[in-house]
Amino acid sequence: MRLVPALTLTLAAFAAGFYASEYRHSTRPQSNPVVTTNYSAAEAVASAAPQLPAEADADISPVPLPSYSSASALTPLEQATRWVATGNYGQAVQLLEQLLQSDPQLAEAMRLLARVYEEQGQHEKAVAIWFRYFNAETDAQKIDVGLQYLANYLVRLASNPVVFGERQAWLKQQLNDLIRLTPDNGELHLRLASMHLDEKDKELAQYHALMAANQVNTRARAEALLLLISGDGLNNVASGEEVIIGLQRFGKQFLVPVSIDGFSARLLLDTGASISGLTATFVERHYSLVRNTKPIKLNTASGSVDTYLFVVNSVTLESLEFTQHMLARLPMDNANQFDGLLGVDILGRFEFFIDQEKAELHLRKR
Repeated sequence: MRLVPALTLTLAAFAAGFYASEYRHSTRPQSNPVVTTNYSAAEAVASAAPQLPAEADADISPVPLPSYSSASALTPLEQATRWVATGNYGQAVQLLEQLLQSDPQLAEAMRLLARVYEEQGQHEKAVAIWFRYFNAETDAQKIDVGLQYLANYLVRLASNPVVFGERQAWLKQQLNDLIRLTPDNGELHLRLASMHLDEKDKELAQYHALMAANQVNTRARAEALLLLISGDGLNNVASGEEVIIGLQRFGKQFLVPVSIDGFSARLLLDTGASISGLTATFVERHYSLVRNTKPIKLNTASGSVDTYLFVVNSVTLESLEFTQHMLARLPMDNANQFDGLLGVDILGRFEFFIDQEKAELHLRKR
């Protein structure tokens, strides 16, 4: 019967250990339970987020995608976007080109492919894809954004002669093609004016400089460029010396007597006009003046007006002569009042002021 005391001792020891363990657990501070899962945080966000319909997703610009655990959940365009975001351009180009073979009008694929080609330095391919994109895209806002991006892109390329010094002809063609889509882009006109001036083609340089002068944001730079192209007409005037031109009063304004290829004219002095020009009536009376016409959209107080520029041999103000100068045909019929406008394309080449009392225009070489 010796087993009973031994068994009693064993049970007592077990009970003591159990209660001691329970006491430790009951006195330990409680911590928040930690739940482990095989899903990543990105998956948790993705599963909780509402799913957008496919139409809405197509309107969103490509952005780096979150790290989903399964690539099979991505559309081909999303997969290409993901590869571009991670710098995997080779696979992205291959997939995007396949998508465009299947659907040549897939605008989002074109836009993404153009950016990839640009990153790879394949600029001719990138620009070609951009022009395809403008024909395929139906969202007007996206087209405007794309046009502005391509304009900035081409201007950047044009300012890099180390890379594109031998590709001037191609680059000029791209700038001209884009100007047909955005005729009011003064930056493109300025760039073309500079390129034509470098090639000694002063007529085209002056045309694009005048087009740039018709835009507020590029007017000051265009005026400076016009000074380089045509000079200031003060070749025989010393620095600091003034030229004074007598004016004719016209109400509260003034008329400037000029000679245009030998024909006398009175131009209204207009410091707010970016381009000098002749009225439609004067042009019809002296149509022999018109040659080498080029289209322009003039910004007037009543809106934009389509007209043209033309080259005259000379515009003479007193002793000042401006040769091979471009004037605009102005949509004005003021036959009995004045014959055109004298604007800042000429006045901006000088430091000038108007003496109201004496009715005189004072010009000083800059």
